[in-house]
Amino acid sequence: MVSWGLAWTNAKIVGSYVDALIIMPWRFGIASIFFTFVVYLSQNPFKITSRAFIFIFINSIFMVSYSFFFFKGTQIGLAGKGGVFVTTLNPLLTSLITGFFFNTKFKRSDFWGLALGFLGGLIIIEFWNISFNQLKNSGNLYFICAALSWTFVTIVTNKSKSEVPFITYSFWSFTISLLFSIFIARNSDLKQVLEFDFRFWINMFFLSIGAMGFGTTIYFLASIQLGAKRASSFIFTVPITAMGFSMLFLNESLTLNILIGGALGIVAVYLINKN
Repeated sequence: MVSWGLAWTNAKIVGSYVDALIIMPWRFGIASIFFTFVVYLSQNPFKITSRAFIFIFINSIFMVSYSFFFFKGTQIGLAGKGGVFVTTLNPLLTSLITGFFFNTKFKRSDFWGLALGFLGGLIIIEFWNISFNQLKNSGNLYFICAALSWTFVTIVTNKSKSEVPFITYSFWSFTISLLFSIFIARNSDLKQVLEFDFRFWINMFFLSIGAMGFGTTIYFLASIQLGAKRASSFIFTVPITAMGFSMLFLNESLTLNILIGGALGIVAVYLINKN
């Protein structure tokens, strides 16, 4: 979760250089190369079944959509605010969808946690001033789409646990996402990033190997072992580091609405995971 918190600052910096469509193939490509060695050293198989491929294919679609909305949102809006908002909304959506479509049972504390998480999200995006134009121009619309995309990443990953080892699953998810993102960016000049400075590349490597290679894979493992709902609830802890890193490296300010909304999200973690 700490690596994901830093990713919002990394994305804001990388996004100041070039468009999201060009960033995505490089991020997935670096992660895929890194994970080639991980699969080999961990002695996991590269081979997958046709059924496992279906899960990976669907997961890759949502990973690419998440990455696009993630980068577009941070290009327009505040990295810290996006990190707090998306990671507050995602567990809410995951719990609701798994509850309604997969008959996941809810405890009373779950309802309180979801209610607090939802309220926290509304406070963060300043719902009292909300309109479609405000959502779009502030980057919040992209953040909402990012949260929804990651909800399906969580659910699909959890459903794949009996079909493929999670390390193999991660490798192929990154690799197929790379192919999707290259196709989407086929009319863009991908080579222009080779001219960028060290600041761009250090943030790109943190995004690719830190947040995606390490953080996302650990999250896949958590989704398999804990279940989609409980794994997604830990995302509520990302706002602390997302806001902290954005204040440290981007000089963003911690406003009262982000503080209150983020605090409600942290309480929601406890309630959803309470025995």
